[in-house]
Amino acid sequence: MKPSFQIIISGSVQGVGFRPFVYNLAIKINLKGYVSNNEFGVIIVLQENEKTATDFLNKIKRKHPKNAKINDIQISEIVIQERFDSFFIKPTEKNISINSPLTPDFAICKNCKEEILDPENCRFYYPFISCTCCGPRYAIAEKFPFERENTSMHEFKMCDSCLEEYNNPADRRFHSQTNSCPDCGIQVSFTDNTGTIISGSNKEIFENISEKLSEGKIIAVKNTSGYLLLCDATNPEAVQELRNRKKRLTKPFAVLFPDAKQIENYLFCHKTEKNLLKSTQAPIVILTLKKQIDLAIDQIAPGMKTIGAMLPNSGILHLISNLFQKPLIATSGNFNGSSIFSDENEAVKTLNPIADYYLHHDLEIQNSQDDSVIKFSRKNKQKIILRHARGFAPNIDFSFLENNLEQLLCLGATLKNTITITANNQVYMSEYIGDLLNFDTYNRFEKKIKNYEYFFDFSPKKVVCDQHPNYENNKVISAFVNKDTTVATVKVQHHEAHFAAILSEKKLWKKSKILGVVWDGSGFGSDTEIFGGEFFEYDHNTITRIGHLEYFPWILGDQMAKNPKMAALSISKNNSYFQSFFNNNELKIYSKHIKNSSIKTSSMGRLIDAVAFTLGFKNSILFEAEAGMYLENLAQQAFNKSELKLKDYLKDEKITDLIPAKKLLLQVAKEVQNNKDLEIIALNFHFTLVKCIEKIACFSKSKEIAFSGGVFQNSVLIDLIIDHLKPKYKLHFHETLSPNDENISFGQLNHYLNLKK
Repeated sequence: MKPSFQIIISGSVQGVGFRPFVYNLAIKINLKGYVSNNEFGVIIVLQENEKTATDFLNKIKRKHPKNAKINDIQISEIVIQERFDSFFIKPTEKNISINSPLTPDFAICKNCKEEILDPENCRFYYPFISCTCCGPRYAIAEKFPFERENTSMHEFKMCDSCLEEYNNPADRRFHSQTNSCPDCGIQVSFTDNTGTIISGSNKEIFENISEKLSEGKIIAVKNTSGYLLLCDATNPEAVQELRNRKKRLTKPFAVLFPDAKQIENYLFCHKTEKNLLKSTQAPIVILTLKKQIDLAIDQIAPGMKTIGAMLPNSGILHLISNLFQKPLIATSGNFNGSSIFSDENEAVKTLNPIADYYLHHDLEIQNSQDDSVIKFSRKNKQKIILRHARGFAPNIDFSFLENNLEQLLCLGATLKNTITITANNQVYMSEYIGDLLNFDTYNRFEKKIKNYEYFFDFSPKKVVCDQHPNYENNKVISAFVNKDTTVATVKVQHHEAHFAAILSEKKLWKKSKILGVVWDGSGFGSDTEIFGGEFFEYDHNTITRIGHLEYFPWILGDQMAKNPKMAALSISKNNSYFQSFFNNNELKIYSKHIKNSSIKTSSMGRLIDAVAFTLGFKNSILFEAEAGMYLENLAQQAFNKSELKLKDYLKDEKITDLIPAKKLLLQVAKEVQNNKDLEIIALNFHFTLVKCIEKIACFSKSKEIAFSGGVFQNSVLIDLIIDHLKPKYKLHFHETLSPNDENISFGQLNHYLNLKK
């Protein structure tokens, strides 16, 4: 009997056409054996000699499907009694335990885009066209491994034609688990907001949608990852009406373009950004406005010079965009901060005050997801993840839990929540869930935990959470403790979790003397301190807080985060310049709160709000980071000008551990009073922060600096850091994770594994 060899390939190798690829490669060179899915990924058994098996493995490495990601390959000689006469795809064993990454959703591929518009093709205007290279994966997954019977597609039995494709090794839908067509697949329905069905063929329905959009109507479209709200982005009245109905007064909308060429007509688009837009992840990418042309820019992104651009990621959006041929607003189908909807009844109930029409379908979405959002800094093209969701979730490219037996649940933050779990040797971080102070979002958070319990056969023995005693997500801990009294709770400080996230992403745990700069809005420090402008040092498995922004009074709780002039008054310690912006009654109330405040904060987010207020942002904050975006936009205009001499407002200050917040803010105010250019003041404020980082790094004798926290979504700040600190220090920025609170759950996990375990 011939020797036999077993090859186990782990990584993202399920749902990407890996088994059909291996099968066709083996048949071409007349090998004997089989390929199958297993708990690690893909297993290949060959009845061949060692050289043939090794050569075959090398071919797999060179030619594997582009959507596959191989993390590890193991080859070993085995003994089997049966003899194989050919090579075949072996059915996956039932009830295997998950120990591999999950497959994220893939944007519609070039071939499917062409077929869906081909009148001679059986899938002409069939919006759920897919193949082994594209289509929903995680969105429809009910259980592992990724087989049709474990997804929402099991409700749709393949017709003879689809089955023939599925079984044909020469067909690109060979073993495509999402294969379907108009005869056997998912059905769409088009209705008005009274529920009246507007009948017609698929082509007629999509033509009707295009007509309604041209008339200025708002349409709720059930995409493959949840409902989106669409309207004509060149119609100011329609966009403003969507704002009014959705009660989203100023937060920018994303814009869907039919193709990359049209994006380049309106927006500056670097090759890196273009490639990302056209990738299988197809995220929203923040781009700078080139020509307004007919875009309703004032309604799309009030006061901004950037737009979140996206390309169609599904057959549904491709058909709509192809017919409409103009930019479309494409925003999450939710209301007033709630989660994106995927259930038809839930969507209709909530979105009826917003949508004029609905496009529904009968494919059940198991994991609804918002679109991922990414931007690049203007000068240095540093990648910044703003939202980690569709196309990326739930995988993180860190498979480091060797023989880890603990099942851990990490609850993340209250704002921009994600959860992270460990199952066997894998780490799974959920898609962006949202703000848990919203009732619908909190329900989604609880549902996600239950979903993961079922999906991964997961029952945590430790729950890792934030130190904050009143965090909304900590409520779920009692449910686990009541079910199993052996479940332990581990608490991790918010900003240390941020620091742990960047240390893990950049694999810095084995290094020493790393300066961590963690800046955001707020995080629980102690009963009397709210952190937010922190400096840490990591050295020899210890994190030490070595500096921070100067404390100032935290007044009126969350109201301070919504009213930037309140922050300005508090930081300036009742300075007369800022007093002039308050009436006598306000001044009396706020001054008393400042004087009697027992809680202090080092929040960099509130300092940024105060500076934004000083430089013209006089409104209440309507969405998180609105004032920060205003300030960044101001600074960017100055940064675009060449040969600008920068000014350090704290040049003469000896800064070793504290950034003097009051002095910095008053310097900004003095510049304003001297009628200096607001854009230049904004840029110099950012530059001053960079020089503060440099001074503390010099004093701490650190040679490497790692950055985390929502403030580091600011691309001007990042470009200035790179320009002025890179020659002297090794810099580490998030590129896989978002720097904002989405990374807290991942940081909690790594803080526990490296420091508390």
